[in-house]
Amino acid sequence: MRKARPNKTKEVAKEPEPPGSNSVWSTGIFRESRALFLTIAATTIGYANSLSGAFVFDDTKQIVTNPSLRSWGNIFRAFTNDVWSFERGTLTTDLPPPYYRPLFTIYLTLNYKLFGLWEPGWHLMNLLVHATATVFVYYLLRRLSGNNIVALLAALFFALHPVHVESVSWISGIPDPLAALFYVPSLLWYVRYREEGSRKWLIASLVAYGLAALCKETPLVLPLVLGVWELARAQNRKSLGLRLKETAYQLFPYGVVASGYLVLRYSVLGLISAKHPLMANVPDSIIWRTLPYVFVSYLKHLIAPFALSLIYSPPFITTIDLRFLGSMGILLGAGSVLWLYRKTLDGRAWVAIALMVVPLLPVLNLRVFHYEYIIQDRYLYLPSIGFCYLVALLFVWLAQKHQRTAAVSVVLLLAFGASTVLQNRIWQDPVALWQRAVDSSPGSWSSHYNLGLAYLDLRQYEPALVQLTEARRLNPKQATVYNNLALAQSGLGKADEALASVNTALAMEPRLLEAHNNLGALLYDKGDYTGARREFSLVLERNPASSSGRFNLARTLAAMDDHAGAIREYEALLAKDPIDVAARYQLGLSYAATNRKEEAVTQLSRALSLDRDINRATEMRKRLEQIQSH
Repeated sequence: MRKARPNKTKEVAKEPEPPGSNSVWSTGIFRESRALFLTIAATTIGYANSLSGAFVFDDTKQIVTNPSLRSWGNIFRAFTNDVWSFERGTLTTDLPPPYYRPLFTIYLTLNYKLFGLWEPGWHLMNLLVHATATVFVYYLLRRLSGNNIVALLAALFFALHPVHVESVSWISGIPDPLAALFYVPSLLWYVRYREEGSRKWLIASLVAYGLAALCKETPLVLPLVLGVWELARAQNRKSLGLRLKETAYQLFPYGVVASGYLVLRYSVLGLISAKHPLMANVPDSIIWRTLPYVFVSYLKHLIAPFALSLIYSPPFITTIDLRFLGSMGILLGAGSVLWLYRKTLDGRAWVAIALMVVPLLPVLNLRVFHYEYIIQDRYLYLPSIGFCYLVALLFVWLAQKHQRTAAVSVVLLLAFGASTVLQNRIWQDPVALWQRAVDSSPGSWSSHYNLGLAYLDLRQYEPALVQLTEARRLNPKQATVYNNLALAQSGLGKADEALASVNTALAMEPRLLEAHNNLGALLYDKGDYTGARREFSLVLERNPASSSGRFNLARTLAAMDDHAGAIREYEALLAKDPIDVAARYQLGLSYAATNRKEEAVTQLSRALSLDRDINRATEMRKRLEQIQSH
């Protein structure tokens, strides 16, 4: 009779715990499901108050007034146009260089189709992207470190790091988190390919790498991180020359993908990289002297991310001064420490450093930025992965000797979380955002200027006048300052001062179409319809796509009793943008003025059904009743 064989239990390799670990550090407590729950919960709690935020900064241009988002065709046009193509050739003059980010454009288009202009929906999507990226970071660092506690701690730091607020709470700051959705898996899948040997992971990694580049340019540097990982692999004991050769062979497919992206980018933009017009005259010597200061500033924001701002306005370093010497001293000191301990540092630490430093390299090309925006916290989204990994490794290493390290890490996480919650409030509305910028950089003319514009949008003309006057003092040669100063002066009934300001703007920059448009509006308010028509006609002559210029011309023609001309202009506007409520309302009034009652009623009824402005809707309803009664 055969004896029954006992069932053999397969041994499962247990993850080693840090020596001297207690229940707080026990990997058994924080299994994968609990780790993911903590990570997602921390992300949600940290950014819950961002959901009530308004559209701020570039959101107004890229979302609120961007007609391209209303068409499904924008998804296909995203691959053949740059991000700001919808504004090129319009009244706007302060456009950045062209960016090729088709997946970002698609993201905006899909969100617009889902939420329209409902801000909470947009913020919820940003939060979802960040939470997903954080989960990917957890899986990546668990694979790289081989330690669940390291991965969880790093993911929690990543979830709550305050430098991410600019990328998450600001809707238009999403390109970096969006790129992380592909950048992080690409790295993870490459590691799996090298460790497991299955080519499906290599293919998945290459596809994700290409998609990451279509979100933003920064992920193109990923092969450098992969190269450091290859060189740092503990089991690889070959000579450095042979390791470099083998690494180049392994990473060759990524070079092919990057080349394909650059060819596509060049075919659309006609260039690989563009200089910002306001940086073209900055000498290379000044750029090089400023780089160490910028790099150290980024490190400072990673280590102490408190009281952050949209603008820091770092002055360019024109001489070998204390800022240059101090920054160089910090970098040389850090480099010396790494060199001295190069043989004792864990391979994981070198990978963490690469994850932190390599994604910073593209943003050190200062020529592509506006001179007041050469330091931006959103550029730290990808580098912070390496920083959080390094911090987690440090805490777990210290836990081997000091049990209280766990408490210190919890305190730091709480500090980061509290700073994130407070920083979210800065991005709640334009006034709060630019007031922080003014507090951070009181000598920045553009901070005062943008705060003035924020007050103008709220029709708070007194504080707008104060801020725009200060912007004029700080930069008396900026035509756009005088142009918007005129709007504040006009709002306060200072018509003569407003005309003087807008004429000053035109004297400085005769081709400033915004100033011609505003001059026409001021002349219209004074009853000078002939002068107003001249200015609006000039705007349309130079820019036929100007919706504001066409609307103002139509309104002026109606005031001159040329309703046939007004109707023609209003109909042209509505052919381009059928949900332009103001144009449809005015078209209805011009129809009524020419005894086309039925068409007038149709247009006013349609405008009333689209309108969300209570005061204007009340006025429209009254006019509609008057027309119907006659």
